[in-house]
Amino acid sequence: MDDVAAKAITDEAVNALYTERYASEAPAMEYSAAHILVETQEAAQALTDQARGGADFGELAREHSTCPSGPRGGDLGWFGLGQMVPPFENAVVSMNAGEVSDPVETQFGWHVIKLNEAREIAPPPLEEVRGEIETELSNAAIQEFVEGLESGADGTRVDGIPSDVLTTLSLTGE
Repeated sequence: MDDVAAKAITDEAVNALYTERYASEAPAMEYSAAHILVETQEAAQALTDQARGGADFGELAREHSTCPSGPRGGDLGWFGLGQMVPPFENAVVSMNAGEVSDPVETQFGWHVIKLNEAREIAPPPLEEVRGEIETELSNAAIQEFVEGLESGADGTRVDGIPSDVLTTLSLTGE
């Protein structure tokens, strides 16, 4: 198995899988935002108006937000697509940095969102993911080798045999 795995890990194979996995994808986006969570649309609209009128967003969040992020000024840190509920994510994606959203309703309540910044996430350098790629190539080569052996064999594969049974020589007649 070691020989099968070693033959599968070539610079060409590693580079090809890296290119397929990372270089061919469009850059992903990541967002930094803060929010204020309240129970009603009216409260959210009043906070939106205050924030757009020049009030300090972080202070509004500390005073009014029911979310655990409130004491941090509503700061949610950096997050990517798929990490927030769809209505929240859709609002963030449509915003420009520095903008305050209209009230957004989710299952948690009403949000007022401020987008701090958006940035593209560069793919990781090859050397950072080389080990992961080599493991994947190795596992695929071993799987293919085993399937090749099984397809040419007579008999039925049985999974789940206890290891102590496999080491008992009396079962083989020896």
